[in-house]
Amino acid sequence: MNIPQPPPQDSHRDFITKLRRTLLRIDDYIHIIVAIFLMVGAIVVILHSALSLTNLSIDSVLGLINDMLFVVIILELLWIMLSYLGRRRFPIASFIIIGIISSIRRILLIEAQSSFHIGSGNQFLSRQTIDLLLYVLVVVILVFSYYLLVRISSGNDVESRQRE
Repeated sequence: MNIPQPPPQDSHRDFITKLRRTLLRIDDYIHIIVAIFLMVGAIVVILHSALSLTNLSIDSVLGLINDMLFVVIILELLWIMLSYLGRRRFPIASFIIIGIISSIRRILLIEAQSSFHIGSGNQFLSRQTIDLLLYVLVVVILVFSYYLLVRISSGNDVESRQRE
């Protein structure tokens, strides 16, 4: 009498599968912890900004704008974490947006600093002017990159719909 034998278990494959699931679970927990810290950091920056806005001087308002743009950057990073946890995709567009916001934040700070020192050495190619031009160039490159990314992504969406 022939008794059917169950297929041999590949213990190595089972081990790899279990290890992969465990590592993905740990990865999810770490992303959740990072997301919590990002949210707490954003709240701390907002509270610090609110408490440090004691008067409506130019320095206070510039500090507030700087802090709020920093909060937007933190929230964009949080969005990346949440997006990755939900879809397991790397949202490169979000990093481009973070780069644009960071560069604009720096442009605003350089411009504010140069407006305070307007009487001291009015050179055309001062250090601040060169920094400002470089950041503007970075913003232009990042905006163009974002445009290309969106255009390519929408083209890929159209192609995938046509195949279906």
